[in-house]
Amino acid sequence: MPQKIRMWEVTDEQTLTEIPSDKISLEEQLEDWLESDISMLDENLLVIGRQVSTDFGGQIDLLCLDSSGETVVVELKKGKTPRQVTAQALEYASWVKELSPEQVIALANSYDKIGGSLKESFEEKFGDPLPETINLRHRSLVVAESMDDSTERIVRYLSDLNVPINIATVQHFKTADDREMLAQIFLVEPEVAEVKAIGNSRGRTRKSLQFLESLAEKNGIGKLYRELANGVSETFKARGTSSTLSNYVRYQAQLSNGSTRAVMYAYSDTDEDNPGMYFEIQATWLSSHLGVDIGTLKGWLPDDVEELDASNWVGSSVAEREGAIGLGGYFHTKDEVDKFITGLRASVE
Repeated sequence: MPQKIRMWEVTDEQTLTEIPSDKISLEEQLEDWLESDISMLDENLLVIGRQVSTDFGGQIDLLCLDSSGETVVVELKKGKTPRQVTAQALEYASWVKELSPEQVIALANSYDKIGGSLKESFEEKFGDPLPETINLRHRSLVVAESMDDSTERIVRYLSDLNVPINIATVQHFKTADDREMLAQIFLVEPEVAEVKAIGNSRGRTRKSLQFLESLAEKNGIGKLYRELANGVSETFKARGTSSTLSNYVRYQAQLSNGSTRAVMYAYSDTDEDNPGMYFEIQATWLSSHLGVDIGTLKGWLPDDVEELDASNWVGSSVAEREGAIGLGGYFHTKDEVDKFITGLRASVE
């Protein structure tokens, strides 16, 4: 049955005051918010188009790419009936499915917020190069202020058949002093929906953090993996990623210029010759972000840390590559991880 979202504010007197939900009066307002910050739905999305015209006259509210190069159709319910909104989302998805990588890139490059270069926007957002082949898979996400029984029944049925579609219910709240808040909940848990959508298809996929943790455990570095992940969670955002050769967690930080960049990688794979947890750090960016010099940063790391060439670090501009320094090595013990975390926390307090 449809789920209602409720929110409470904890007052200074330690009592609870429910914050009433408030209808979003303008249809465009939610679309504006999502366009400006799609991470409200999924931080793994990059908006590459708004009101994208299809060949049959319809317009996709928001078209996105995720970090694996999968296209995502985001369609707002906007008062449509269950049959209308699901049929429209599926119709748009059928059109997107037939787009070639070159057509997707052209659409993205024509979107003013991409600024003419999907390649650069993708690298800046995800810290990885744009995959050679994109749009191998696609999925649809319907966004609604409320979800009726009929819509839920249709979407659950399609999801059970491994049709890549989901619903996010977004509700607007306003406090007594006019502070505005948004809350969202998915009909099908995103990771469950992702597994269903992938099915037996092949391609470059984003690995979940849970998968990478289980892989680290299997490789004998589970404790180090968790210690690092828990220790840096207040400072960095973590994203699980895979390549053809490696499985790793990318830790991201917001730099002084407002951009979000990958500053550290921690690998779940191990090396037979060195069974610790391998890491790489973009020391130039991280030292600037934390306000410490690189020598101090090296002092937090294991004694055998080595300097790396960071001039080709993904997502960096030509200016940033000039003289960029990287650091790489292995955490072998909990004490080594704790030493790094202690330094990190001291720099941000």
